[in-house]
Amino acid sequence: MIKALKKLQTIFYCIYRINWIKFFKLYNKNAKNVLWFYPFYREHFFTQSIEREFGAIYSFIKNNQSFKIVFSKKIGKIKDSNVFFFSTQHYNEHKFVNYTQILHYISKQLEEQNNKVYPTSGEALYWENKIYMHQKFKELNINQPNTVIIDRNTFNEESVIPLAFPFLIKEPHSCSSLGLYKVNNEEEFKQKIFGENQLLKKNGELILQELINMRSDMRITLVGDEICLHYWRINKQKEWRPTATGYGSDVDFISFPEKWRTHLINECKKFNLTSLGADITFDNNDQDSLPIFLEVSPFYQPNPAVDLTSINVPYGVYKKQFKLKNSWDIKFVDIIFELQDKIMVKYF
Repeated sequence: MIKALKKLQTIFYCIYRINWIKFFKLYNKNAKNVLWFYPFYREHFFTQSIEREFGAIYSFIKNNQSFKIVFSKKIGKIKDSNVFFFSTQHYNEHKFVNYTQILHYISKQLEEQNNKVYPTSGEALYWENKIYMHQKFKELNINQPNTVIIDRNTFNEESVIPLAFPFLIKEPHSCSSLGLYKVNNEEEFKQKIFGENQLLKKNGELILQELINMRSDMRITLVGDEICLHYWRINKQKEWRPTATGYGSDVDFISFPEKWRTHLINECKKFNLTSLGADITFDNNDQDSLPIFLEVSPFYQPNPAVDLTSINVPYGVYKKQFKLKNSWDIKFVDIIFELQDKIMVKYF
């Protein structure tokens, strides 16, 4: 019931934010600006996000750009246009493990038909594709934890384990701390990848990564070379665990390591992404040490800033609540619209 109320609140507020008079003035079935609104399925009502699509419409209107919306799956008919669409696993109707390739394929095919596409095929490669991401970190000389890729064709139960325990196992195609496992010894490691879970067989490749001594990380959101949003996720426990807000982490929207601002912007610009969310940390929480990049993605879920003293519950709990006043969902739509407008301006 709560999920349904939150979804309805989001939809109605998105509709409220649109200037419908200008919508009908600017909407043109022959427009070169195309928003591909992937078909909305009833079974995905609670999981299919629509805020970014509405944010794109808002930005078209705000910037007086004529546009049209394509609801059909037949996006392959579009040529010589500017095409905008957004990531979702629902593109992967055939349920491939590497669902990220679907987005790359769509972008690439559209580009070959003389379309300018957002996301570009290069940007799409970063979407929930951790092996590609870590390889790019290495290629671009981005400071990252010691990272090793293993694959099922060359790694077996007799192979030398390449990292000292404890360390992390990451599945290549995952998000929001899913597919992330800490292993403390050889027995736990082999049970995870060869035992009941069969992680190596299922994924084909796995990421093994040094466990950084950290109790917090920072998400920074950039459009171009502007840091538009930042916040710390702070694990108050003595033991390591993911810092995602769903695990009860505290959130700090104020503090920022200013001495590293220019460095972080310059490092992020190496990825050549229109917009990105990057997770940064410091070894031993020492902000005088070089920032460590944990992950980066062109698609991300920002957390809107709130006055935490007024909500009296952990941020992760607050996100799940339905509220008419001080609603997280309303704040989320506002920040998505703001970011989406920045992205569209950068694109044009």
